Amino acid sequence: MQGGFLEKAITKEATERVKSTPSGKKEWDERTLDTTVKVLEEILNERSRRAKNDLERRLRSGTGVREFRSKCCGLPDEPTPEAEKDIAWRLIEDYTRPAALRDMAGPVMEWASEIFGNVKRKGEAAGQILDAESEIEIVRDVVKECLIRHILKVINTENSEAHASGSHDAGLLATPQGYTAGDLDSLSVDCVNGLMTKGYGIQDNFVDDRVVEDVFKELEMIDFEGRLSQVQQQKMIGYRTDKICWVNFEGLDREKQPGLLELFKKMISIPFELNKTCSLYLQASASFHLGCFPKDAYYKKHVDGGYETNLNNGRKVTALFYANKSWSDSDEGHLRIYRRRPNPFQLEKGATPFQEDEVEEDITPEAGRLVLFRSRDVPHEVLKTKRKRFAVTLWLAGPPGPGDQPEGHHTST
Repeated sequence: MQGGFLEKAITKEATERVKSTPSGKKEWDERTLDTTVKVLEEILNERSRRAKNDLERRLRSGTGVREFRSKCCGLPDEPTPEAEKDIAWRLIEDYTRPAALRDMAGPVMEWASEIFGNVKRKGEAAGQILDAESEIEIVRDVVKECLIRHILKVINTENSEAHASGSHDAGLLATPQGYTAGDLDSLSVDCVNGLMTKGYGIQDNFVDDRVVEDVFKELEMIDFEGRLSQVQQQKMIGYRTDKICWVNFEGLDREKQPGLLELFKKMISIPFELNKTCSLYLQASASFHLGCFPKDAYYKKHVDGGYETNLNNGRKVTALFYANKSWSDSDEGHLRIYRRRPNPFQLEKGATPFQEDEVEEDITPEAGRLVLFRSRDVPHEVLKTKRKRFAVTLWLAGPPGPGDQPEGHHTST
């Protein structure tokens, strides 16, 4: 097997060139850094870019990438068309460039060294001695896994910070004045009132039956084409077992997806209408999350956002649309809504925090039904379903405060 640059990178000579600073951190010289970057590039691109494709799969299925297209990394002899270079593709390219690998070389290799050391010690304690070739092969596998996880961690951190700070960006505000892409009277009074008082609202027949039928068929086709992926990290811990993908409005096929096109247009107007009626300071969005729950799938209780810095991903209102034909209570798969939690503004005014979340309502995912709820305040879950179940989600970002504050509240200065 090929040792390649990795054999040089783990030699005694290379190890001795990594100096320790007084603070205990490693200081890498230029020669070692250059060699290590070549090692990481080799690992990413060997075997038809298997590691890079694994990185893309994990990125698209588990990190909240805002848009989904078909496989983008491809094989070395299959250049990616410009039209297919979506957000995920650009993130992968940015974080696997030599300059980016140079920044992460130290942390990745030190992490890999720690893991490999533990593995080797356990093996030796059990009487298993590795030969040189086996040792290099195991080191390569460990480095590959550490590299992929480190890149995902960096992207996740920066992505979350960008969305949290973006929730305060007035340039993205869905300003209703002059909005001409659709009408701003599509939400019922009861739905809006429920969102503002209980934290969630329901509206049936959001679009007509023809659109519902088209949306259902188009979602079935997306599932059939294999564009939906499980969130492996959360599936492994038993947190959720659905399949997802992200689709941007501009990425729709106008001829083959007329139902989704019409639905997306109408859902895109929701933040404009809510800003007109409720002054929530929501932002415009055209990135949709498509979800499929196969038979026996579920998603345990969670909230979509938060107020604290480490939990604030920017999401303020969640908009869910269902296109499931002839759904009945016996099919289960309900959206379980828990009672709205008091937010920091309400607690500041004397609201009593809950000791335990109380079930508010189990909502059937019926065709044509729209559900709105406050992303930061309303815990919810999807109960195990007895048949395939689809959902279209649009998350609307916005700053904590406007529309969250009780009457008479004054923000501290």
